[in-house]
Amino acid sequence: MAALSAALFVMPASAQETEAEDATNRLGTVTVTARKVEENLQDVPVSVTAFTGELLAEKGVVEVADIAAFTPGFTTREANSNSTALVFSLRGQLQNDVLATLDPSVGTYVDDVYWARAYGLNFNLLDMESVQVLKGPQGTLFGRNTTGGALVFTSAKPDASAISGKGSVTLGNLNAQVYEGVLNLPVVTDRIAVRAAVRQSNRDGYITDLISGEEYNDRDITNARLKVLIAPHDDVELILSAEVYDEDMNGPGYGTIFGTGLTGAFLAGISPVPPVGPIPVAVPGYTDVVNSSGGDSVALDGDPFLTATAQTYSGVLNWDIGPGTLKLVAGDRRISSRTRTDLDGFAFPAGAGDSLHITTTVLDLSQTSFEAQYAGQGMNDRLQYVMGGTWFEETGFDATLTDLRVVPNPVILRFFGDVDTKSIGLYGQGTYDLTDRLRATVGLRYSEDEKGITTFNGNSIAGSDVFVSCSGGQAPPNCAETYSDTYDDLSYTFGLDFKPTANTLVYGKFSHGYRSGGQNLRLNGTADLDFDPETVDEFEAGFKGDLADNRVRFNVSAFTNKVKDAQRSIIVVVGSGNATVVQNAAEMTNTGLELEATVIPAEGWTLQGSAAVIDTSYDEYVDAGQDVSDRRIIGVPESEFALAATYERPLSFAKFMARIDYAWRDSYYNNELAPSAPASTPALQEAITAPASDVLNARLGLSFENGWDVSLWGRNILDDRSKLTGLYLGNFGYVSGRFREPATYGVTASYRFGAE
Repeated sequence: MAALSAALFVMPASAQETEAEDATNRLGTVTVTARKVEENLQDVPVSVTAFTGELLAEKGVVEVADIAAFTPGFTTREANSNSTALVFSLRGQLQNDVLATLDPSVGTYVDDVYWARAYGLNFNLLDMESVQVLKGPQGTLFGRNTTGGALVFTSAKPDASAISGKGSVTLGNLNAQVYEGVLNLPVVTDRIAVRAAVRQSNRDGYITDLISGEEYNDRDITNARLKVLIAPHDDVELILSAEVYDEDMNGPGYGTIFGTGLTGAFLAGISPVPPVGPIPVAVPGYTDVVNSSGGDSVALDGDPFLTATAQTYSGVLNWDIGPGTLKLVAGDRRISSRTRTDLDGFAFPAGAGDSLHITTTVLDLSQTSFEAQYAGQGMNDRLQYVMGGTWFEETGFDATLTDLRVVPNPVILRFFGDVDTKSIGLYGQGTYDLTDRLRATVGLRYSEDEKGITTFNGNSIAGSDVFVSCSGGQAPPNCAETYSDTYDDLSYTFGLDFKPTANTLVYGKFSHGYRSGGQNLRLNGTADLDFDPETVDEFEAGFKGDLADNRVRFNVSAFTNKVKDAQRSIIVVVGSGNATVVQNAAEMTNTGLELEATVIPAEGWTLQGSAAVIDTSYDEYVDAGQDVSDRRIIGVPESEFALAATYERPLSFAKFMARIDYAWRDSYYNNELAPSAPASTPALQEAITAPASDVLNARLGLSFENGWDVSLWGRNILDDRSKLTGLYLGNFGYVSGRFREPATYGVTASYRFGAE
């Protein structure tokens, strides 16, 4: 099956935008670190979309979802089981589940530290200096699990030269209150400095429970970061960082958005008075089962909740040792999450106080990593190179408990797993100036992963913790199985780039990427315990140019990639319930085009846009002996576009700023259906498809010379309530879903001093 993905939006400035001599009429230089060293975006033969901290503040961006909306070819959504965990899709590569045994296809790096799990990331854009989205396989420099690309987040660094700071208060509808503060404090001038940042975000829910009156999908998030800069010498710099993230939510509020015909006999175990017909037949006591409120209301009986915490500690040492720079990066990250989700989304029967389908998840993971990197030049500065090595370990516990009050017996499906992953990598990449305008790049990386798991997969009777049957090959009472596997791969890249003029670049490159294999945490007795690594071979060609006397910036890239053993999460039947297992699709192909542009048509005006198209299809896919290569590929919109316009004008008392941006995204598929699912039913296909969406944002602001700023803003002004997820639970006969947040609006007042 084929899909198109297009996104038209902002050509954001990235890591660092220098002041041009005529800032209102010329585009400044954009500095990125896509190749582990600082370079001008327009000189880098890599497709990159990036944002400065200034632009993030200008747009009011605090969520990674906003970054995705404004990046061509990149989509993100909250995981079905945990809204604080994100699922990314880039260039047809995606991770459709957030289990500890399934690695992502888009790698996440925060202050040079690899985050194996994107828990707590969505609302964690606190005091950011830059955000960069690198597209295509990045395995040579960034390692395994970057077959789709990499997200690179860099928080603001302490400044030892002068004191500075900023603070803001935001008030909005839904009783939204956001308080943020940043303080940069030199301890020893030019040698030691401390930078602290904290944000507290609260908001009421927007989904009402018709039974209890509870409001779901509220927000209570605290995140804070402390960074210390120590520079004992001009050539040595050490940055220590500690950050915490804490989230509590009443919810999420799922609703049943489609019924396929669930029989009364199947539900006999839930109530002494079962329904006499299939959902959604209106029977007294069972009416309004299918949610038609568009996400405004539900009728739950499972008391849903979410809590998540994360602590991240890191140290980065940069040492200029003459011919090159040595960088040492050490990181330690710990995440903990607890959720309870009422997936059926209705009280069944109304007022009975019992539950049909409740899922509880428990996750505790710790990771430790270390990287040594050396970057330098040679051969009379015609060769620029980077080389290094990495070590990574992750251990912990992941569990899912599904409470099913159905016949023949009400049961609890229990899927537990103790995981232990170790990984090493060695890499090197160099760029050689063949002439003054022609360069060649070659890179190579060796990766080795050792993964071990002990699973406890079985069923217990409701109200008991004792296994009465096992989902895997073992027998009660413990239902335990222990396995380990080792995977390795050589990732590589090579390419040429040519500068026809000083302000244009043409490039072509080939990359091979690797996504580690693993073991299934959830077993159903038929699925393979382990799944193979996924590999991607991609060719990309592109053009970058600053035109019209630096008033127009236009970047375009075309790519095609071949994915072998693509890892896909499939919903299968386990006893009387469902579980998600990972299996390898034989082969798939993605071909696309991406472009970004920025235009300064007149003084004070900036117009921005970007676009991407991608055609995706399975070349070969056999599931349970059936050819399913015509399946739609999930998580890839057929098309998107977005536009933005910014106007700035100095006034006698302040600087005025107005910004409006609009993003439209076509529909995309949410679920991989097992062969037994009635995939040909148009109504079911529609239910598990996220429909097209359009989001309009606007912002008006005044920036005063005395440091005060005030802005009025609105997000999702058109109040697009399109469905975000559609989770098909086949043997229960319904599709559960969530919807986009409603329109929000408010005012932000802030004060800054020093260099902020």
